[in-house]
Amino acid sequence: MSGGTRVRGGSRSRSAPGGGRGLALALLPVIAAGLVVAAGLTPAAPGSTEAPRPVPARETTYACTGAPDLATGQVDAGSSTSARALPGGAAVDGAADPRSWVRSELDDVLGDDADALVVTQRGTGSGAVGFVSGTLDEDQGEGLVVGRCQGVVADAWYAGLGSGQRHLSDLVLTNLADTPAVVDVSLWSADGPVDAVGGDGLVVEPGDTRTVPLADLAAGEPDLGVHVSRRRGAVAVSVLDTSTGASQGSELVSPAPEPARRLVVAGLPAGERGRTLHVLNPSGSTARVAVEVLGSDGAFVPEGLGEVKVGAGRVVSVEVPRSAGSGRVALRLVADTPVVATASVSPTGDDTATTEAVGPWTGPAVVPVKGGLGVPELVLSAPGADADRRVVLEARDADLEVVSRAEVAVPAGTTIGVDPDDELDLDGVTSLVVRSTGGVVGAAQFSDGDRRASLALTAAPTHVLAPRVRPAP
Repeated sequence: MSGGTRVRGGSRSRSAPGGGRGLALALLPVIAAGLVVAAGLTPAAPGSTEAPRPVPARETTYACTGAPDLATGQVDAGSSTSARALPGGAAVDGAADPRSWVRSELDDVLGDDADALVVTQRGTGSGAVGFVSGTLDEDQGEGLVVGRCQGVVADAWYAGLGSGQRHLSDLVLTNLADTPAVVDVSLWSADGPVDAVGGDGLVVEPGDTRTVPLADLAAGEPDLGVHVSRRRGAVAVSVLDTSTGASQGSELVSPAPEPARRLVVAGLPAGERGRTLHVLNPSGSTARVAVEVLGSDGAFVPEGLGEVKVGAGRVVSVEVPRSAGSGRVALRLVADTPVVATASVSPTGDDTATTEAVGPWTGPAVVPVKGGLGVPELVLSAPGADADRRVVLEARDADLEVVSRAEVAVPAGTTIGVDPDDELDLDGVTSLVVRSTGGVVGAAQFSDGDRRASLALTAAPTHVLAPRVRPAP
């Protein structure tokens, strides 16, 4: 699961403002045993092949850390919200509201002794979300970052991180529960698996946040693949990636999904320089990865990037050649063994943005706008060649009211750029909701001069997947 929030299932749904819930429901897989017990139901018979069913989420928890500015909100109004600062667990007022969008300074909210803000929102199908953003300090690469506040994940995968002198990545682990959490960290380099000293059984105490520089686990590796596996507990994982060499910058990197044979790294902005594909092969056999570019005119194989060979247990970084073109693109990967992939973008060397292969989303994806961020470009791709896809854009104010709405077509097999300023009235707007019925991947690309940041488009947690159940005897 990619950067999901901690959610609990419910039984009723709430209509979105403006009647936009005609699109399919957003799905976010979680274990729903509590839902089964609360409803007086028992799981389907052993061996049942019935697929899990979507149910509205009734509670969402996420952790915010890593950048100076904070924005919290939701798709639909919830019933109540609580927030606490970690470590310590002190209650925080005013950082979130179940019925509106709230902006604040994270340091002001947390005070001097806390590192993370944990927000819990209740309300059936409200789709609560949080974001951190801003320009970081010089020792953190001076880059622009925009990151999603993370919730509990079972597995978090990354490609293209580092522990070298000029490329440093920090894991930030936040325990969202009142019992200890334990994770295992595995590493791979360009030369093969890396012995992560102390990476097994990392403990995060209840109500605490723990920062783990990858250099503490294995120093001197400029290019790493990483897997964080939750052994027990409720832990959120975020990554701050910093470069201070010839190419500098900062990025809050979202977890990628589990390894797969078919991936689309979406949302690469225009510009033929400074684009690098990172592929991790955690398996025990060599992976052969065919790469296609999805551009404005369709799919093609760029000269010099037709196939990438990744040895067993290795990570490979390959420059995207100029033959891929200077327009907005996505990279479609087909491998003979499951891999993880991301791409980094640094056209001027002044900052770096990272795009992940998060897959298509269904339902509402939320993007913060203005409030120091400006308005991002949406880079959207329809990887399937069967039919054009459509997304609905909603511009919303702080009270969740829809100010304007537009529909955008994404031609089959292509990538397009959408400037929300050209499609919507953005006066007084604090967020965009991008609704999809499936088949579209994309990212919001933020920029401030030469600084840039990328935010993958993923579904807000309005719904969860629950197992099929039968009435209790």
